[in-house]
Amino acid sequence: MILFSTRARIVGSIPDAMTWAREIAGIVAKASGVTVEVAARVGGHSDVLWVARLDNMAALEKFIDQIQGSADYDAAVRAALAKGHFDPNSIEQALWRTV
Repeated sequence: MILFSTRARIVGSIPDAMTWAREIAGIVAKASGVTVEVAARVGGHSDVLWVARLDNMAALEKFIDQIQGSADYDAAVRAALAKGHFDPNSIEQALWRTV
């Protein structure tokens, strides 16, 4: 099992950023057929985390291709950046392998 995560630090309105975080998870799910979990950091900075679970690296590659080909995803990301929901320098993606 491969976990694909994206983390971003909220610098704008927390309620607006969390609403957008749930919306983008839905857009990704629609484009890819993969459920994306959304989590908020408890304590410390106001971070949001998106996690998708995929069977293997081939499934991850397909997932990424589907998202990158989605006009809805691209428009939503551009809108979030324009609204200043997140610190663009804080965005971090990671791959995890379950053990």
